[in-house]
Amino acid sequence: MAWLAREGILSEAVGFGYALMSFWQRHLHARLVEVLARYGYGEPTPIQALAIPRILEGRHVLVIAPTGSGKTEAAMLPIMSRILEEGIDGGVAVIYVTPARALNRDVNVRLQAIARELGITTTVRHGDTPESERRRQVRNPPTILITTPETLQVILVMKSLRRALRNVKWVVVDEVQELMNDERGTQLAVALERLVNIAGEFQRIGLSATIGNTQLAAQFLGGVGRDVDVVSVSITKDIKLTVEHPEPTDNDYGAAEELNTTPEAAARLRRIMEIASTYRTILLFTNTRDEAELVGHRLGRLMGSNAVGVYHGSLDREEREGLEERLRGGVVKVVVTTSSLELGIDIGHIDATIQYSSPRQVTKLIQRVGRSGHRLGRTAIGYIITRDTDDYLESLVIARKALNNELETDVEYHEKALDVLQHQVAGMVIETRIEGRLTTVGEVLSTVTRAHPYRELTKEELMEVLKFMEEMRLVRINDDETITPRRGLHRYYFENVSMIPDQKHYKARDMVTNKVIGELDEEFVETIEPGAQIILAGKPWRIIRVDRENNEAILEPLNQTLNAVPTWIGEEIPVPTEVAREACQLRQEVIGAIRNNQDPTRAITKYPTREIPKPVLEELREQAETGATEFTDTINIEWRGRDMVIHACLGAKGNQALALYLTRYITQRYKTTATCVTDPYRILITTPISIPPTTIKQALERDWREIQEEINEAIRNTRLYRYRFIHVARKLGILPREKTNINIEQLATTLRETIADK
Repeated sequence: MAWLAREGILSEAVGFGYALMSFWQRHLHARLVEVLARYGYGEPTPIQALAIPRILEGRHVLVIAPTGSGKTEAAMLPIMSRILEEGIDGGVAVIYVTPARALNRDVNVRLQAIARELGITTTVRHGDTPESERRRQVRNPPTILITTPETLQVILVMKSLRRALRNVKWVVVDEVQELMNDERGTQLAVALERLVNIAGEFQRIGLSATIGNTQLAAQFLGGVGRDVDVVSVSITKDIKLTVEHPEPTDNDYGAAEELNTTPEAAARLRRIMEIASTYRTILLFTNTRDEAELVGHRLGRLMGSNAVGVYHGSLDREEREGLEERLRGGVVKVVVTTSSLELGIDIGHIDATIQYSSPRQVTKLIQRVGRSGHRLGRTAIGYIITRDTDDYLESLVIARKALNNELETDVEYHEKALDVLQHQVAGMVIETRIEGRLTTVGEVLSTVTRAHPYRELTKEELMEVLKFMEEMRLVRINDDETITPRRGLHRYYFENVSMIPDQKHYKARDMVTNKVIGELDEEFVETIEPGAQIILAGKPWRIIRVDRENNEAILEPLNQTLNAVPTWIGEEIPVPTEVAREACQLRQEVIGAIRNNQDPTRAITKYPTREIPKPVLEELREQAETGATEFTDTINIEWRGRDMVIHACLGAKGNQALALYLTRYITQRYKTTATCVTDPYRILITTPISIPPTTIKQALERDWREIQEEINEAIRNTRLYRYRFIHVARKLGILPREKTNINIEQLATTLRETIADK
């Protein structure tokens, strides 16, 4: 109550019992208040107390709070209250959009009981919804429709459901921080404007966990010309973080032999077990699915397979849902996971989280730690178990930033994505055709530019996309600037509803139970032979055969310790420049103290650790003696024969860009080959000939515009560019999705300077 009183929401003079109910009574419909009382709702959470009055005023609101703080109720209770007060004329009144089907299911479960007592219908619609349920939704549209961005794209062009959308008055977008960083969010931003064309203006409510650039998130949610109130409650005041670097003991050397790993890895596993023994349930986060599988497998060998589960997006839905249920029931003690469980999926109470190696980003750490102890008033407890010196210093920096709420503001935001734009144009052309008319260039431009990612789109840029669509025989542009759909448009639209990169997968099937365990990427499957041994779902398997006709890999369960894990594409989390620079600065301060015979722990007083681990200190002492180190504001170069080590504190993307440029410069100037390996702190370039030391200096003294141009050209030759180019070409309808035998270089050359290349 004191919190509410401080905020001026309740008066301390009011009696406790009256005050407890007065918030709900003063703000919500009487019938809803009665239902809440029966379900045991007492004092509103801080975010509910702040957000509900704003939402009831009809304002667009972005609600930012940690997982488990009651954001869903903060959005939906005032909406349900307004529905009771105003009544509805049939059709869908509320669309609730989440990025994951599992979240759809959770939200529906949370809302359904209360809504049913109020006579408000809720239902879920996504790709797995049975046909019978879809027909029922058309006959009797629900008041609240819970869906995904992709299914919303389908609904917008369905004649049978468009009528039901005319009464939409509220749209809730869940996990805004997850959507705004990729093309699914760009797609959704335009979809909301298309919905405005059907229903008129509606109230927008966004729900988000930790987010750095709140202003951009609000603009993304609201679109152009709409003010969005930001209501937030910070988690950082309720976080306890510990950064550790376990040292091997005598027992760890024995465990390492048994597990076929290093003593250092065995020490990390031993420390994880020690932490787990003091809690009922923990989440162990890794940065990649490969790592989740390997750590989960080894922990299972040590703790028992029933005590450890592995959870990530490549596992079968039934496998994931079974683990969610066992986790909620307290059967599993440790769940090793990736970003899949960062989202607010209901998995029951988690006592603590462990991050295996650096989380690499502040927002990642806060979201992951926020999964623990998130009941009101509980402290979120997080441990970071580090691998090496870089990992340790980086983790200290990220933990300090998290505790001080210093979040990354530079997010990946897809502005004017032309592949998404083409798909949205196709949708608008289909929609107006359903209405018995043709859309116009002006109408499309007006709709699209209301979406924040396309606010600066020009008519010339739109015409470039339309002309490309005309060349693809998807539409015809008429002299009066109306747009006529052609035969292939519907197929193109429905085949490209998903903006998620289309990677071919093979189902991994257990030959004993005939159950599907998960998925393997095509690229991995093509590199293995029958008899190969892998880890999946935390368990060891032998690949018996690959059934390419049915896209299946048949597996046999094993009972032994393995190291081989499948590899999945595109999972690296980049370390931001500001984190890399501070980690370098911290390294410099420790080394400086060592060189000056001072206490090196003075450099870490502002970080969540008491002492520098012995292995880290020994490595830094060695660097203090040799002089090999990274400096925050300069680039240092070491020559080791034909190897160059370039120390640069530019972070993951900065060093990748610098490496691309330097290797291109060297190969062009010396007519030789050059290979490179990067991390956030250094670049290793290897050449078959010796390169003069002045080369790098000369390369960096060129005009910045020339350097940028060279980087752009170098990017075109990377594997990542080719990977993304194929997906863009498929999303544009240039490549059939089933076509795999592709001459990428020839295709990229043909499509140079088209919208596929931009």
